[in-house]
Amino acid sequence: MNQAAGGLRPTLRLQWIQLVVLSGVHFLVDMFGNVLPAILPVIRDDFHVTLVVGGFVLASVPLASNAVQILTGHLRPNKTRPLFLHLGVILSASICLVALSPRSAAGIALLVGLGLISGSGVAVAHPEGLRAVHTLRRISPALSTAVFMTSGFLGFASGGAISAILVASYGLQGLYPLIPCLLAGIIAIRLSRVRLAVERDATTAHSRTPSSVQVLPFWKVLFIGLPAAVSTTVILQLTPTYLNELGFDLAFGGFATAMFGWGSTVGPFVWTAVAHRKGDLPASIWAFLLSTPFIVLYLVFARHAAAAWLLFGVGFSSMSAYILTITLARESRGSNLGQRMAFIVGGTWGLATIVFLGLALVADWVGTGPVLKLTPAGYVLSGVAAFWVLRQHPRVVAAQAGTAVLKVPD
Repeated sequence: MNQAAGGLRPTLRLQWIQLVVLSGVHFLVDMFGNVLPAILPVIRDDFHVTLVVGGFVLASVPLASNAVQILTGHLRPNKTRPLFLHLGVILSASICLVALSPRSAAGIALLVGLGLISGSGVAVAHPEGLRAVHTLRRISPALSTAVFMTSGFLGFASGGAISAILVASYGLQGLYPLIPCLLAGIIAIRLSRVRLAVERDATTAHSRTPSSVQVLPFWKVLFIGLPAAVSTTVILQLTPTYLNELGFDLAFGGFATAMFGWGSTVGPFVWTAVAHRKGDLPASIWAFLLSTPFIVLYLVFARHAAAAWLLFGVGFSSMSAYILTITLARESRGSNLGQRMAFIVGGTWGLATIVFLGLALVADWVGTGPVLKLTPAGYVLSGVAAFWVLRQHPRVVAAQAGTAVLKVPD
């Protein structure tokens, strides 16, 4: 390592190791965060509940993860040790204990409680994970954000596929073998010496930002991401149940949502290259809008197994657009870094989950299919919102490397 006045400066190799560890932890917590949707048909059969009650069970995880994320995003702003990363991995794994719930009303309450605990673990891990990514100054911010976020999407998608396979083979007890994964995550964090970035005060930050850079207000970035977040939430939560209603087995429902997630892991690297040339905001417009034909075609041909590949295209564009909004939020104006990260990751998905609860009630009346057919509108609205913001801020320079002023611990 190179010597610096304050101690040892991390090498590029060490920062890549830390990025891999952070991405692995993100994979784990998001994997646990998506265990329930793929196994909802089993939960409904075992506990004899309606889709509305099942929707509340599903919503317990994202509601907790997003609400708690907003509440905790501002905590420990000057701390550099990743306490919440450790806590997040431990709490998020609690969802694997659903088999302990008695098949009764009390059991449903316990399911919701486990969802809230697991979601809280997912929540506290995200803001500190993103702050830790900010310390990796030797890696391009756009690249480090893409690697970190896509690992979460891959974990989220894989959680559905893995849980569906395990539960289909062994029942709800099949989730128990996932619990030891939390130990691997904690040990990796410790060994790689991950630290958190600390943002200086806004006055200093703005004084260091080039005057030619027009910084977006954070609320506008949040406004861009919300409609698409609603559509994505509905797709991921209801698609396994919809496919089960069409006659597909449990494992196929998990596979279908995994296709969405796998597209989410590939797309950001392509769209990041586009954004490098065209800018994050213009690229996000096209990414949101190009999600629409994929989801429309999927809904038309969903009765055919091969249509699941179209969900790859939906994830490829829609979640790439979302990552671009995170990059915009990193350099936007308003609140501190932890709060911005909490709201862009927690606020959007929290509000989306609240909307989903209302749509779950509608789905119980009219079926999951008609509700899923509303989802293309969300991607169109986000694309239009991004275009509106671009028209208001034509000189915006998004994702400027080095404009975020951070103190990086040695």
